Amino acid sequence: MPIPYTGEEFTLFNPDGSEIRVRGWGDQFFAVFETLDGYTVVKDPESGFFHYAVLSPDKTTLLPSGTRVGDVPPLQLALPQHIRIDRNAAKMQAKAAQDATGVRTRWETRREERRQQRAGMTPAADEEEPLAATVGSYVGLCLLVQFPDVSGTISSSEIDNFCNQAGYSGFGNNGSVRDYFRDVSDGKLTYTNVVTAYYTARHNRSYYTDPAIGYGTRARELIIEALDDLKAKGFNFSQLTADSGGYVRALNVFYAGPRVNNWSEGLWPHSWALASPYTASSSRKFSDYQITNIGSQLALRTFCHENGHMICDFPDLYDYGYESCGVGHFCLMCSGGSEINPTQVCAYLKYDAGWTSRLTAFAPGLSIDLDAGKNDFLIHKKSGQEYFIIENRAQSGRDTSLPDAGLAIWHVDENGSNNNEQMTAAQHYKCSLEQADGRFDLEHKANNGDSGDLFGSPASRTFGASTTPNSRWWDGSASGLEIVDISAPGPTINIRTQVLWQNNREVLRTHAKSGTQMAWVLLKGDSAWLRIDPVSTDGTTNIFMALCESLANSRKVDILVRDGQVAEVTIK
Repeated sequence: MPIPYTGEEFTLFNPDGSEIRVRGWGDQFFAVFETLDGYTVVKDPESGFFHYAVLSPDKTTLLPSGTRVGDVPPLQLALPQHIRIDRNAAKMQAKAAQDATGVRTRWETRREERRQQRAGMTPAADEEEPLAATVGSYVGLCLLVQFPDVSGTISSSEIDNFCNQAGYSGFGNNGSVRDYFRDVSDGKLTYTNVVTAYYTARHNRSYYTDPAIGYGTRARELIIEALDDLKAKGFNFSQLTADSGGYVRALNVFYAGPRVNNWSEGLWPHSWALASPYTASSSRKFSDYQITNIGSQLALRTFCHENGHMICDFPDLYDYGYESCGVGHFCLMCSGGSEINPTQVCAYLKYDAGWTSRLTAFAPGLSIDLDAGKNDFLIHKKSGQEYFIIENRAQSGRDTSLPDAGLAIWHVDENGSNNNEQMTAAQHYKCSLEQADGRFDLEHKANNGDSGDLFGSPASRTFGASTTPNSRWWDGSASGLEIVDISAPGPTINIRTQVLWQNNREVLRTHAKSGTQMAWVLLKGDSAWLRIDPVSTDGTTNIFMALCESLANSRKVDILVRDGQVAEVTIK
């Protein structure tokens, strides 16, 4: 779905042509708008004019007060500022609007198929390959549309550069769309767009922006017009990347001029799917698309967010009902920070896309350095569905607008939903940022992130079962993730995990080569082999022989793991 707007300024239009400047919070399915001095407004369905809003008695609906915005100073009306409907009602309205589209996007279908596959998987902490990695070269289509009465003001060559040019800096952007995805994937994804020449629509703009026609109807008509024109000119659709069903991954549409519709009308920017698939050739079909006005400038954030859906099958990590702030500015797939230099994709989604450069499995007694901007992660799994994944984030480069710097600890549950801010076993986020200050401002809708959210010395140097926030699984059981020291934020952060004796472990297998200078053990209940520390005080040979004796005599052992390797063993 489109990237949410949180307090951005918009112009709303009355039937007589008068304009109202407002701030908005929401997306294409649910939104609320306020005047610049904080009074909530709503469109009167009878007159079409915007009125100051009042709350219905049951708190589920915004109603027109009977006074048009600007006719009377709101202070004279004794109206409260910042009126909002009940949180559950907001969530239900957002879901109803989404369901009313009657179509499901291809990216949602692909993601759900993978979620169901994961449900049957056993944990594998050192498994780096996701079910469907988004790596290599991907090619999308970017359609440019103008109208007989509104010509494009930004050239197709400029838009091509915005999409594809290495080092692009137009309109203050930090690189092109291609640059963004290459950077956040650590060079694993090259995503480019074929940018068309401007297609001139059959009708004037007002035909497509008509508010009396169902939202999205004329937008899809316009898209099909442009695709028909491209098809008639012999365009080679096979150069576009498609999924296993032949559906082109990404269709981006820019139309000329400013945004002239009110929210959820006409050509208001949105992402959706065509009412029925469009067959472009024997091997290519179209379904998913995003459409937005060009206006007077180009900006990365929304374009990259929408292509995160279409190219990578990324889910939204914001709350559709706006009862909470999701993961805020800490990920492109939520608020995403700056328009022209959006923040990076979070570790959860990078791992999901196959963009990991180094993945370290959690182990007791581990000391590890994590580098910022390198897709360098520490992971601890309960199952294929639930795990912790940890990364270092620095306020530089693509993360310049990040609210904080330090260690980002993410708790992932593929069965959760970022519409659920309750933080209970039954209702919780799909992806939660463990906020170091323990205030849970994101869940409580206090902000989109602040300077207390990431971990690092001296303020927040530990994380475990008894800290706030804690490292327990959502069912309340201890995960075993115990971090006893986190260094100060910086390009590199050091993490030390608790050194623990593991008692009464059963040896399943042992293995050695080069004599016993390189030796490993597999313990019951573990999915990965542990190497015996080659510089342990007991010596590799002595530890290996003790483990072999334990296996031969079916005796259990107490084992000390330090830095992910076996350091000491005691036979029971």
